[in-house]
Amino acid sequence: MPEINKSQAIRDYYKANPKAKTSEVVDALAKRNIAVTANLVTTVKSKHNKRRRAVRKVVAKGGVGIPEVKAALAFIKLTGSVAAAKQALAVAQEIREIV
Repeated sequence: MPEINKSQAIRDYYKANPKAKTSEVVDALAKRNIAVTANLVTTVKSKHNKRRRAVRKVVAKGGVGIPEVKAALAFIKLTGSVAAAKQALAVAQEIREIV
């Protein structure tokens, strides 16, 4: 039987039901045979909200939108590191100047 990631199950539930209360999440996951505590649900939700606030703060300060930030994060993930992403961007800029 595959191992269930409880935190991911909580994130998935909140994605489908953003206004759900902690007790609703615990009950809904219990029906799917995923035992989670209210403390775990609260911790996962607060970390998610903290991450969202950080993104909004950076976006407001940097003058770019959330889609651009998400694309940049995906690009860094694709290249493997910030250094590799910078190198790829430098090469792309060189090509753009030639063309």
